[in-house]
Amino acid sequence: MHEVIRGIEAGDRACIALGLDFIEEDQHFPFGRTIKSDVARALRRAELDEGQKERARRRIVSMLIQGKVPHEYKQYAKLLRRVGVGEHWPEVEARVSRENPYVMRWFRYFRQAFGR
Repeated sequence: MHEVIRGIEAGDRACIALGLDFIEEDQHFPFGRTIKSDVARALRRAELDEGQKERARRRIVSMLIQGKVPHEYKQYAKLLRRVGVGEHWPEVEARVSRENPYVMRWFRYFRQAFGR
């Protein structure tokens, strides 16, 4: 996966697609937390086209709505800040679990970041 991260950093479109596939994967991997954080960080710095930005948005927003905010979500949140929330904010506001303090931490972060 480290080769893919280097490819993302170099702007390789195939590596960017693989990186997006990887962050969309729910399966647990050895060192997955660290590797997924590194992939998200590389994607944040890469030049993404609109389709790739939308893939990242959908994944990060769906994780928040589902209450899945693992350690690597910090890097996912930074990626979402960079690509923007797009048209997903009303869905986030309507469906986010307000009882989950971990989810609410990121909800407040996004609300402040996007000026909502």
